[in-house]
Amino acid sequence: MKYNQYNNYSEQLKPKPIFNLNYYKDDDNYSDGDVENQILQIIAENKPEDYTKAIAKNYSWPVYYHLTRTRRNLLNWYDFEPESEVLEIGCGFGALTGLLCDKCKSVTAVELSQRRAMGTLLRCREKENLEIIVGNLNDIEFTPKYDYITLIGVLEYQGRFTDSDHPYRDFLAKIKKLLKPEGKLLIAIENQYGLKYWCGAGEDHTGVPFDGMNQYLYTNQGIRTFSKEGLKKLIHESGFEHSYFYYPMPDYKLPTTIYSEDYLPEDENMQNVRCYYAKNAHTLVANENDIYKDLVENHVFEFFANSFLVECAGVEDLGNILFASLCDERQPEYQLGTKIYRDKIVKKFSLSQTGVSHIRQTAANEKTLKDRGLLTLGSKIVGEELETPYHEGELFEKVFVRACRAGDEEQAVYLLERLYVDILSSSETVPDEDNILYALHPELKQEQINYGPILKNGYLDMTFRNAFVSNENLLWFDQEWMLENVPADYIIFRALGTVYFSYRDINDTVPIERIIEKCGLKDSWSGFKEIEKLFSSSIRDELHIKEGAGFTQVDSERIIENIKKII
Repeated sequence: MKYNQYNNYSEQLKPKPIFNLNYYKDDDNYSDGDVENQILQIIAENKPEDYTKAIAKNYSWPVYYHLTRTRRNLLNWYDFEPESEVLEIGCGFGALTGLLCDKCKSVTAVELSQRRAMGTLLRCREKENLEIIVGNLNDIEFTPKYDYITLIGVLEYQGRFTDSDHPYRDFLAKIKKLLKPEGKLLIAIENQYGLKYWCGAGEDHTGVPFDGMNQYLYTNQGIRTFSKEGLKKLIHESGFEHSYFYYPMPDYKLPTTIYSEDYLPEDENMQNVRCYYAKNAHTLVANENDIYKDLVENHVFEFFANSFLVECAGVEDLGNILFASLCDERQPEYQLGTKIYRDKIVKKFSLSQTGVSHIRQTAANEKTLKDRGLLTLGSKIVGEELETPYHEGELFEKVFVRACRAGDEEQAVYLLERLYVDILSSSETVPDEDNILYALHPELKQEQINYGPILKNGYLDMTFRNAFVSNENLLWFDQEWMLENVPADYIIFRALGTVYFSYRDINDTVPIERIIEKCGLKDSWSGFKEIEKLFSSSIRDELHIKEGAGFTQVDSERIIENIKKII
């Protein structure tokens, strides 16, 4: 058996899952190279909750990709039946395996690479409801039928691993036979026509820009992805009568937001989406962030979405959840997700085992606002989740943005003043000397800056984004954060910062500097930045990724140079 060092780890750690090598053919040619030995060592020597620190110490793109908790966002919002049996095809290093074990009765994980399968074994060493089978799915004989089967980043390789004239169709047809009559298949795959590819990013599997759009004619590696309609047709031809499409953003690998065919983005502000480029960013000729507004307005988002997550079944009971947003860049106890159900219920849930108290604090904050006479949507705790009725009204943020885009500075100031009325009503005040800024920087007392009323309890999420407009009233929701002894003007600072960051074009018609000056916030602005720095540092647990490690943000100068080369 290979990898004796990790077999020794296995002997020491005594993992509980079953490790089945009966179908293994000594074929580990699917690999990221020797860095996988480092990944195995990190898994063996750390618990999953400590991976973030280990990633920071040993950063490379493969280490980050295989071990980041963001991978779990693809399915941590999905409502698996608790008593279900799951077949996970292509588990890799177990990025999703532990999650499936936590949500379901039993998991059978299949992995072609023994090294990666060993990583899953060590990563899930405490899971007693897991069997890991090493080998090619096409060679394995399965006796049971499954409630769910997952194909995450697997279908695209079947031109290489399935010996057939129609490998993709026949592979899916074989999988369908492994499902129970009402079972569901979950497929995650890149979109052949994803927007990042139009922007020049290399194709995820071949590294060649525009390879998928050129129908893979110049690579022919037995790997391919599909358009939405192409994938839908393939699924139907494979025997699945029904399918439902989700759109993980920015893609299925590192998703932070999940849209669906019944809940598409309304504008370019796709909340919590972080676009990235893992490789071949030097070929970019456009910034995808600048294009989404036009795609949404022209109703072609689905064609250009970077990835698909598809529910496939012989029954029509699909798409129960319409939307999910996952906030995982915080400390574990503050990591929350939100999901919107077809039956018009919104649920906020914890992404970690330590986040339930934060859910309860959010409910308590909303109750306090209601007790002080403000209007709320009426959330309630159900089990370990916060449930809120879905509201069809217009967000206060939309109203403010519309006024700014119309160049109506007077209306923008009026809306800000309307927001301020509710902020002042949310709490009693305390003496000026109790200002949290003075606790942070005592020397500021000497500057005699007017920081405005000091709230005993400042509800930091009283921003444009967290209120609906109803008959001139504001309906508040999602009030996660409360900080004591903060200036009411600081909450205005946060409201302005959020909306101007999300809709950068409004600064052209109603400059934020003018708003700051009209509202008398110019002198206090730098002090509010200090409070924000304290607040952000206390809740965030973000792993900063450097371009030198193969992960880069858009470089506008590089894009311009690439365009010049094309011309």
